[in-house]
Amino acid sequence: MAASSTSSAPPMPEHLRALAGEPELAAAWEQQVAARRAEAATITALLDYRSRSAAHYAQEPLVVRSEADRAAVRDAARILGVSDRTATTILNATGDAKHLLPRTWQVFCEGLIDLPRVRKTVDAATTGDLPDDLLRQLDQAAAEQAQRRSLAEFHHWLTRYIASLDPEAYARACEKETQDRFVRFQHHSHGMSYVQAYIPTLEAAAIEKRLKAAARGMDQPGAGQTNSEPASPGAHTAGSHTTDARSPDCCTTNHQAADPRSGDARTSDPRTLAQREADLFTAWLRDGRVYDAPIDAKIMILIPETTLTGDSDEPAMAADRSWMIPAHQARNLAANPEANHDWYHGRSRENPENAEHDLLSARYIGRYPPARLRDALIFRDGTCQADGCTISAERCDIDHQTPWEHGGETTASNLWALCRRHHRMKSHGFLHPTPQQQTHNTDASSETGRGTDTSSSTDGGRSGGTDPGPKAAFHAVPDHHPQTVAYLRRRLYRSAGTTTTRTRQRSISDCAKVTRRSAESSQE
Repeated sequence: MAASSTSSAPPMPEHLRALAGEPELAAAWEQQVAARRAEAATITALLDYRSRSAAHYAQEPLVVRSEADRAAVRDAARILGVSDRTATTILNATGDAKHLLPRTWQVFCEGLIDLPRVRKTVDAATTGDLPDDLLRQLDQAAAEQAQRRSLAEFHHWLTRYIASLDPEAYARACEKETQDRFVRFQHHSHGMSYVQAYIPTLEAAAIEKRLKAAARGMDQPGAGQTNSEPASPGAHTAGSHTTDARSPDCCTTNHQAADPRSGDARTSDPRTLAQREADLFTAWLRDGRVYDAPIDAKIMILIPETTLTGDSDEPAMAADRSWMIPAHQARNLAANPEANHDWYHGRSRENPENAEHDLLSARYIGRYPPARLRDALIFRDGTCQADGCTISAERCDIDHQTPWEHGGETTASNLWALCRRHHRMKSHGFLHPTPQQQTHNTDASSETGRGTDTSSSTDGGRSGGTDPGPKAAFHAVPDHHPQTVAYLRRRLYRSAGTTTTRTRQRSISDCAKVTRRSAESSQE
């Protein structure tokens, strides 16, 4: 029986086709399909049992029907070996999938996707209050995307897709969710506790960036522990850190070793990075003290220019494509006069000569990319370029596809973001850029001035379910162009932004209007 189920397994999907030549991996794929089909058959049987129970008690009073349903769910929980609450969640989600998302349910029963992906699709479909036409659109796109993305990638894709399907509904949902914000403390054994907070994403991102920048700043020369630094657990004082952490991640800019003549600052602090972050976080919350010097914590987001000018309400997207924010939050952030803004414009100009710097088409003499090119690569790649990896490009190494020592140039077409784990695999010959990745990077670096609309970065693949991650050239607008920012602010709503003083924001727009206006003002 098992042999017949595995022999009918469909061929590996396109993104796994290179693995089909390995017999063990081919066998594993067949077994995985068989396991998913068995899981779908189990869930189907339990749903049928629940439906039969509901039909049997359909004429009974409401209280009897409710208790009968609870009894049916309890029986299902015993079969699955889970709690009644977990069984209720599973059966409710799969029941919704069966009735609301026929295409998703079909590929689940065919063994092409698993239960976690079904549940995530149902969550997205039921929390967005989507009309029937958009629900069908989500069903078709999600069924396709769930088959070729890792679970984390699929979650990020769903976040982008739902936000772009109906921006106005997404903004309303975000506003509604802010009413449910909370902080929760859970005290566990061994003298440790969890602090859980449900807060707006933009606030959480700012806290995360600042915390990581501060903790990594302790590695900088001269950042030895002082009386003003947060103490390890058990100490009674906590204070501020006095180093200006200019790099968002000390391990991601390049691979230069610390200068032995200056000493390694980390030797004076035995704490791991995670421990330092925990100590800083505790110190901030306990006594409110932060820093004697500003921390450069970048928030990198992609904002359609029509959103900035108020002509549309398309949401903004994080550079790593993992979260979205509604249009009004993006406008408030861009209008904050206390934040430092660096603007990057996607490939959008009919005449590329209007750009001050074409970042992704330049060739750089040195080995290590300059800061602006690194930012453009972060926007371009979003995450580690290894298949299935969702590590943010901000935390990745910028690696030469053809190594520098083998003649590889420091150009955008030869550079890609790799997390440290996959960078090591590539260095030892176990990871190679695919032809598609090389083509994407070359296209992104050379095809400037085509007028490509990078707002496709937030359309969630509506035109065929493609990856909405932008592959575009980036033009930098230097800080000494006040006309650009002034023009934007005249069209924006005035309000207090959500970032803290001296927090740095980097943004990208998708049209040429602002830059053309800036160029015209400069020429005048």
